[in-house]
Amino acid sequence: MLNFLLSIIYWRTRIKLKENPLAILYFHHVFEHNNEYHPDDIIADEFDRKIKFLNKHFNILTMSEAMEKLEAKQLPPKALVITFDDGYQDNFTIAAPILKKHNCPSTFFISTSGVDKGYLWNDEVEQLISNTSVKKISAKIIGEQILIENQDDKINAFQQLLSKLKFLSHNERTIQIKRLKDELGDVEFQRTMMTHEQIKQLHQDGFTIGAHTHSHTILTTETIDICREELLKNKNSLEATINDSIKYIAFPNGLFERDYQQKHYGIAKEMNFQAGFSTNDGGAISLTNTYTIPRFMPYRKQLSLFALSIAKIAGEHV
Repeated sequence: MLNFLLSIIYWRTRIKLKENPLAILYFHHVFEHNNEYHPDDIIADEFDRKIKFLNKHFNILTMSEAMEKLEAKQLPPKALVITFDDGYQDNFTIAAPILKKHNCPSTFFISTSGVDKGYLWNDEVEQLISNTSVKKISAKIIGEQILIENQDDKINAFQQLLSKLKFLSHNERTIQIKRLKDELGDVEFQRTMMTHEQIKQLHQDGFTIGAHTHSHTILTTETIDICREELLKNKNSLEATINDSIKYIAFPNGLFERDYQQKHYGIAKEMNFQAGFSTNDGGAISLTNTYTIPRFMPYRKQLSLFALSIAKIAGEHV
């Protein structure tokens, strides 16, 4: 029944659009067990079931296959690409073995400052909050006092801080995180990100490596010169790691117009990136702007509804 419904949806979409759309999903973490600080991220058993299910009901393509077929209007029905953002170590230790088990291609968009340091700025915030015995965060950080008296408070504080700090420039955010360290007590940060060797191994295993800026900063918060440096440093570092060209970039946070704009993907185009990806809902067709290609993640847990949501979103928002 599910295959029949999917076929009907894609048949109607093809009639409307004169071609099949491309759906691109994005993940961040794949945890071994539920993580209270990241309730929306998937765990290993669920990811295993989901990839097996998607392989059965969709045509999962490599990024290069998808881009070639997209341009030529030759995408098969139910075309799908799997991507990951940021470059977390669990992508290598948990997600990649599951992907290989199901012979499923994927693209990993990586922020290289995290690779170099071992963690991103948001990981610093999480580890500072989770390890502190201090009971409140002053209004000096985001303009309002935040209580962290228990675990629920800490989880809520983490989300509050992320929602505010991510819209600061990299330099402004660094200053505020330094203040947060002064208030909560510094910790020895644990590595959360892949190493250069792990990235190299993913590439050798046939996965696609893509760019995600160096510092994982939202480009509209930065000057154009800093944006250019962010993209170039990221691209050069990844190319040196895998000894191959980096063709694709996913823009951090990723909402086109709010988080990055035409002037930013213009830099990517100048640097010979072949495509750029947003986090706007929708599918892509041959007329889609090559540097604002949508990616999305349905939050329906039931697998058949998850599949139908992919088909619906890919066909209705192009």
